[in-house]
Amino acid sequence: MLIVGAGPAGCTCGLLLLKKKVECLVIDQAEFPRDKICGGGLPPRSYRFLSQLLPEFRYDYNNVKRLKLSIEGREVIDIQMKEELRIVKRRQFDAQLLETYQKSGGAFLNDSLMDIEEKDGEVIATLKSGRQMSCDYLVGADGANSRVRKYLNPHCDRGSFILEQYGPKSPENAIQINLSASYQIGYYYSFPNAACDVQGFGDKNTTLQSFRQVLREMGCPDLKPMGAYIPQSTDYPLHERILLIGDAGGYANRLTFEGIYYAFLTASHAAEAISTGRPFAEVCRRTFVRKRTEERVARFFYSKTGLGILRFLCRTSPWLVRWCFIRLTT
Repeated sequence: MLIVGAGPAGCTCGLLLLKKKVECLVIDQAEFPRDKICGGGLPPRSYRFLSQLLPEFRYDYNNVKRLKLSIEGREVIDIQMKEELRIVKRRQFDAQLLETYQKSGGAFLNDSLMDIEEKDGEVIATLKSGRQMSCDYLVGADGANSRVRKYLNPHCDRGSFILEQYGPKSPENAIQINLSASYQIGYYYSFPNAACDVQGFGDKNTTLQSFRQVLREMGCPDLKPMGAYIPQSTDYPLHERILLIGDAGGYANRLTFEGIYYAFLTASHAAEAISTGRPFAEVCRRTFVRKRTEERVARFFYSKTGLGILRFLCRTSPWLVRWCFIRLTT
């Protein structure tokens, strides 16, 4: 059993397989800790699910109970939450998860996948180091630029491009979101972790120029940006022996772009499919259905009509907007 990628999806899958007495190896080309493009927000449903899967895992986070939503740069609602959102620093969070996997007896190799071949019912992976590994299952958890996904579909959609920077820490300790009809299914965000505010923007047509313009409009300084794609499509054939999880599988939420919950969920699906012999497509069926629903909702929500309705509800029925937000995150 070979897992490519030691992020939340890969390490969670590895830990769950260890619990099921299934031998596996996790590989990653990066040396941890390493930076990761991500606001780092764990909504209640994400950290509760993580606690169910891995009750032994401990991690550092910033406790946030406030979200300020703006439309076209004007604040429309200030949501005070009963349940916290946990903002993690992905550099630290991912390293802590990998450390937990290794301390649990999991094998890890600092290497990268170069080629995949199928022969006699097995999957043969060739690594950059020149090593070849034969495995019953190959799990692609190698993120947005997944080599495993490219093997299944060389022409798969890369998704939305996200740029972000580490800005100065705000005293408000609040998540800030701005929506605009000029954005092409996307939004501006600021997530306060323990050390700084992660300020970012992404939509279907993000460029460095549009990123700079949006962040300046939101009062952010020009700092060094980092960028990455977030795949939001499952446009690849499902394979019995080659499974995709997390961002590699394009499972990020179509509306919020949040991907950590689906990293945990699809990792658990993969571990179940491998340990029981059930087809991954069967175990993950409800998730695929949910992706199609999210796509329809996102197209309407980010439209001019959708934003107009949201602005109207924030003014006339803020309780309903708060209720919807709570439902979305829990």
